[in-house]
Amino acid sequence: MRNSLRRTFTILAVLAVYGACTVSFAAETHDSHKPVDLSWGMKIPMRDGIRLNATLYKPSGTKRSVPVIFTMTPYISDTYHDRAMYFAQHGYIFALVDVRGRGNSGGAFEPFANDARDGHDVVEWFAQQPWCNGKVAMWGGSYAGFNQWATLKEFPPHLATIVPAAAAHPGVDFPAPHSIFASYDVQWLTFTSGVTPNAKLFGESSFWIDKYRERYLNHIPFRQLDTLVGNPSPHFQKWLLHRISRRDGAGRTCLRSNRHPDPDHLRALR
Repeated sequence: MRNSLRRTFTILAVLAVYGACTVSFAAETHDSHKPVDLSWGMKIPMRDGIRLNATLYKPSGTKRSVPVIFTMTPYISDTYHDRAMYFAQHGYIFALVDVRGRGNSGGAFEPFANDARDGHDVVEWFAQQPWCNGKVAMWGGSYAGFNQWATLKEFPPHLATIVPAAAAHPGVDFPAPHSIFASYDVQWLTFTSGVTPNAKLFGESSFWIDKYRERYLNHIPFRQLDTLVGNPSPHFQKWLLHRISRRDGAGRTCLRSNRHPDPDHLRALR
């Protein structure tokens, strides 16, 4: 039974890492005949003075302005390198942006809390650059799918389209689907702790199964799970105290907007 659980958990962990972090185009899709120019460590100012880090991939030698596509991720921009190369080699500028508090971006990472405003500011900053033709798109899955919807509700004027896949939906499927918290919440929070990836720890299924089993057999309260695994998390404790739902303030912050769409803006998106 335990071996079966280990195998299942390993598969889920691998899928999570692959789907959420390394969703990328295979190296074979690169067109080696189309060189790419790189701008590493570009800093994008937010309205509160925090600067987000971006890596920019441009079609080499392009003189005209072109659309910009970007992914905003907590999983560190380098994990999406293959995708960026693909689009840059097919005529687009692609930017990989570390969310606030992750990678080389400033500020502190608080899951789901700042993505809407930051996403809006990133869109509008890109749109004002001389190499952008004023059209900006977002692409990504999982957390990078969620923050597209979060950005959209802020109605940035130059957001031409979003392409979310398997987007997390705070208050519906994460962190407490059907109002039931999951042990995986602590695992994910450990994955995104600090500023660098913790992919190997995240995928170490034997460690996580042992800790979950220890908590169960010793009747340790669920709220102590973060301490049990060795990573006390203020985010985990906040979620438990103030459950994100569609009915509470946290859910409204993530999912709703106090603004109403401007008809001209909606027509421009068609």
